[in-house]
Amino acid sequence: MLKNELNCCYKCRKIKFSRFFTTNHVNSEILSDLFGLSSLESKLFIEKNKLQNREAQLLMNCTKYCRKLGYTDNEILATPTLLRLHPLELEQHHLSLEEGGFQSIGPKILARARNYMRKVISILKSKNIIHEKTNVPQHFLNYIEDVNIANKISVIRFSDANVWNEVHKSILQSFLRMRLNATEDEIIRLFRIHKTIKNKSFRVVQENIAIAEDLGFDQRKLIKHGYLLHNYPKYPKTVLKDFPNLAGSDMRKAMWMYPKLVMASPTNIIKIYGTLKEFDIEDAVIRKQMNVFHLSPTTVKLRLEEIEQSPDFRVLLKHPKLLSLIVHHNRAKSRLSFLQQLQLRCASFTVLGYDDDEIFNDYIREGKDINKFLDVLIFLKKLFNVNEEYIKKKLKIHPFYLQVPLKDMQNTYDFLISQHFRCSDILKVMQIILYPQEKIEKKLNEMQSNKEINFESVTPAKKLNLLLYFIERDHHFTGNGIWMKYNEVTDMSEKSNQ
Repeated sequence: MLKNELNCCYKCRKIKFSRFFTTNHVNSEILSDLFGLSSLESKLFIEKNKLQNREAQLLMNCTKYCRKLGYTDNEILATPTLLRLHPLELEQHHLSLEEGGFQSIGPKILARARNYMRKVISILKSKNIIHEKTNVPQHFLNYIEDVNIANKISVIRFSDANVWNEVHKSILQSFLRMRLNATEDEIIRLFRIHKTIKNKSFRVVQENIAIAEDLGFDQRKLIKHGYLLHNYPKYPKTVLKDFPNLAGSDMRKAMWMYPKLVMASPTNIIKIYGTLKEFDIEDAVIRKQMNVFHLSPTTVKLRLEEIEQSPDFRVLLKHPKLLSLIVHHNRAKSRLSFLQQLQLRCASFTVLGYDDDEIFNDYIREGKDINKFLDVLIFLKKLFNVNEEYIKKKLKIHPFYLQVPLKDMQNTYDFLISQHFRCSDILKVMQIILYPQEKIEKKLNEMQSNKEINFESVTPAKKLNLLLYFIERDHHFTGNGIWMKYNEVTDMSEKSNQ
């Protein structure tokens, strides 16, 4: 089913994923269908229990799971907290309570599972929630698959006077210390950083370890990436089953390279892939940055929209490593802001997007407002769809070809296209895009009004050559025609000679 949905997203790029986010009206209809409520009853129920912004799928999944446990519709409606929690959270809490000896896990207990976990065992027994003869510590041990480890964990120190979740936490820590061959300090640190582990089911933790080891994670890596232990096992299992080669990338290898991908929900992966396709991002680009799938779908979309609206970032939309700007968006924005404060205008991908901070720091220290040749090459290859050698041959004739911001080249190109020059015409006179749009526009108007030149009778390529000639003639053919102001000429000439 998920695979079909993924294919649908790929083929229908204009589909908006708002169907995942429901309105009050839609939730009202869903509750009416699920529980047989009238329209008014369902609306009042949603408003009273603040379910207006709840995802429709989560509402349905919570109801489905509660019914699977044998809860009646009346019991579910009488315990609306069940519909506010994540269905996977309900499932894991139910497993944990079951492992800890809870004999009757009704809807009210499950809805307040964390509260019951914090109670003293004797109180739980007095309320007949746990049978009086149940040995809670031993009950936990019964769910440890490795009998040798279970037999080594001493539970003599525990009694009914202990708090339930303290017993659970202590036994879980002992289990993980032996299972992962970790030190006491490593386990303490693990539980301090990843606080939700302490409430996790033994079955879930063991399943997560098995999945991680199957993906190639050793014990040291599991300790380092502790979030793998409190993941929802259904996520990676569903992803690997339904789309093992997302965007042409082996998801097993991708998960090993980017461990946080193991935690990505299948639904979020579908949404993100659909968003990337809406922005015409090719699979080859996606494969270079698979960790984009561990972001939230909303974050990915907002960052792409922000890149599309920024002239400095927009010229990088076709860069093969574009998604690095999505994953590390705040870092890229911070770098761009710093460049703007220093009045450095050449903000290419090497400066904004590379992981190595030293490259950025070197660029700042040098203070040369120039692009890296590779960035110019990638930009022009995408713009003109032409080979590298042609670009080198055409551009390197100009002495300042690295000193024009990519966004200015794009502006000039867009202006020329708007003046009915074709891409193939501009390609023949490629140096023209190094010149400011304002100068070209001014010179173009002068030439069109000059009757002696008979400008309209010549071919488009010759028109561009004439524009280039007359702009540079004003600067004695030094190449300084690319600057808008005289002080730019002086500054850049000095930096070029350094």
